[in-house]
Amino acid sequence: MDINIKELAVQTKEIRILYVEDEESVREQTMMILGMLFHHTDVAFDGEDAWQKYQNSSYDIIFSDISMPRMDGIELSKHIKEEDPFQKIVIISAYNTADYLLEAIEIGVDGFILKPIKMDKIVLTIKKLVDSILSKKIMQSYRENLEREVIEKTRIIQEQAVTDSLTGLQNRFSLNRYLENIKENHILFIINIDNFDSINTVYGYENGNFVIASLANILSKNMLKKASLYYLGHDEFGILCDDSYGKDTVESYAKELQSLILQSTITLNGNLLKGTVTIAISTGNENLFKHAHMALKEAKKEGKNRIKFYDKNLKIEKLQSRIQEFSPILRDAIDLDNIVPYFQPIVDNRTKEVYKYECLARMICENEVYSPFTFIDIAELIGLMPDITRIIIDKAFQKFQSNEHSFSINITEIDLNDNYLKEYLLEKLQEYSIDPSRVILEVLEGISTTGVEESLKQLNTLRELGFSIAIDDFGAQNSNFERVNAMKVDFIKIDGGFVKNIATDEKSYAIVKSITEFSKSIGAKVIAEYVHNQEVQDLVEKLDIEFSQGYHFSEPKPELIDEV
Repeated sequence: MDINIKELAVQTKEIRILYVEDEESVREQTMMILGMLFHHTDVAFDGEDAWQKYQNSSYDIIFSDISMPRMDGIELSKHIKEEDPFQKIVIISAYNTADYLLEAIEIGVDGFILKPIKMDKIVLTIKKLVDSILSKKIMQSYRENLEREVIEKTRIIQEQAVTDSLTGLQNRFSLNRYLENIKENHILFIINIDNFDSINTVYGYENGNFVIASLANILSKNMLKKASLYYLGHDEFGILCDDSYGKDTVESYAKELQSLILQSTITLNGNLLKGTVTIAISTGNENLFKHAHMALKEAKKEGKNRIKFYDKNLKIEKLQSRIQEFSPILRDAIDLDNIVPYFQPIVDNRTKEVYKYECLARMICENEVYSPFTFIDIAELIGLMPDITRIIIDKAFQKFQSNEHSFSINITEIDLNDNYLKEYLLEKLQEYSIDPSRVILEVLEGISTTGVEESLKQLNTLRELGFSIAIDDFGAQNSNFERVNAMKVDFIKIDGGFVKNIATDEKSYAIVKSITEFSKSIGAKVIAEYVHNQEVQDLVEKLDIEFSQGYHFSEPKPELIDEV
């Protein structure tokens, strides 16, 4: 292998070496060779001297004799490799014995050159070491440059991450990061643009952005002292200030903002637009963002252009407490098979006999029976409703396989959205040998009101398979008579809130009468819920309502009641 000394000298220009040799004549001779290749060379006169120099400086390569006073080359190499296993070490020795070679290999030295030193041998060794060192330095330089580039890009990204490009304001991430570190009490305003989605839909997203920028300008010009403004994304802004303002001042400021925004007119596509905002306010040093959004949700339920302060008595706060309390209980009840059906008879008002039963879910926990009012809304919120519906379907089918009674099962819109009912119901019909004509599927009126096409298709398919369809709690929501007529339902259950008052409230009586007449006009049979006494039952019969259900006959029970 021919190696160009001049080219090698260029490569070794920045390489630092330490040469260790105790014999002066050998040292001078070897230094003549090393001096041709290296610009940075330190010399040590024995192992101890070399160890001291190594401790106080750094070297790319160490060339060391073996036999030296105070500390020989093998011992020196051991110390250095313990300090830095990657340090390049070349042993130069007149001893050509297997013991020395094996010991040097075990230590991990990187080369072994015999005396007298031959030029081609040392040049070849140096070439291999220098190539390895330069490759490592190139990689190290690449990593350092990459790290610097990553640091700079990270800085830019972090700056962008806390700043909104549209408004130039600090964003949600910035607010959250600040709130994580606060110890003193603060006040947080969440300003939400009412009906902003409609603005985007009608006028386009570019105009929606113009509204956001305009509102940012209004808010920035009307800030409390020592307050910070944030754009939280989509239709929300946040204002954070210290807790030096009283509730009256805070409320007055919120009203002032609402008034300023309402008075401001924006021109979009030639149209003058006035908007309103709903403002939620929380105070303290923990969960400010969470609490403000809870208050905002509560305010949105009440309408628009509202101001709502967070307090622990908010309905949504109570709901979250119930969720935390009942979620593990409900999950355990499902896992332990403690969701069971209770059966409430529905009476035929002509024969006075039980016509069918409604299967109502109950949860058993520590010998206590929980009604669906306790856990159904939680089950819907945490995604367990389909599990409960499946359990009730299975256990109801099992219960009614040994008799001829008809029975009804409540189906939620969540069940329809999951699109499993057809397959599951057909499976259970076959498993328990039940005719689908005995099964009534009760759906809430809201399904017909919202007109979700996929849900309606599923109900029509189930009806074609032989199941009956009932609308439950009709009248409780925004009753859509046209939609119900199009659904061709078999039964309409009048909401118990009206039925229970028909003996004492003329409006309730009129509503029940109207629903009954409508139901008969579309060929649907009527069931009156919440029949709780004989007086109500007499009026139900007077209105020619076919069926009654309520505590006047029986409360829901774990077993069937053949007579009432």
